[in-house]
Amino acid sequence: MQKQLSEKIKFPRTDIALLPNHSGIISYADVVSAIRLAVLPKDKLSKQIVFASVVGALKGFQERDLKPFHTNHKYIFAELGSEVLQTVQVSGSIENFSEEDRIKLLKDSFEYGIRKVYHLEWKLYTSREIY
Repeated sequence: MQKQLSEKIKFPRTDIALLPNHSGIISYADVVSAIRLAVLPKDKLSKQIVFASVVGALKGFQERDLKPFHTNHKYIFAELGSEVLQTVQVSGSIENFSEEDRIKLLKDSFEYGIRKVYHLEWKLYTSREIY
């Protein structure tokens, strides 16, 4: 799968520490490039939620064999930053959530990213093939 990476932008080391560990299927460079395109909130829990949705979107692109940084695709990362926080309903800080609730939030965010890519693929490609 060919990938087009965005231009180099300095990414704060503290934010890199919040990146979720993944199985190595998705490259670290792709995760960082995608996060640079996303709208990042200020608090730690919201950042983790956005990071999880971005990694989910990258997983969705991989499953659908699509280029995540193609011109018609990369806008999805900017949308994820605001949409996932409205969908997941986060209230309070990270200290207010139990470990189980936090894991569920991050899993839901990851799955939201995958669904977002599936919807994009349907809208751009599959629906045109059917109709």
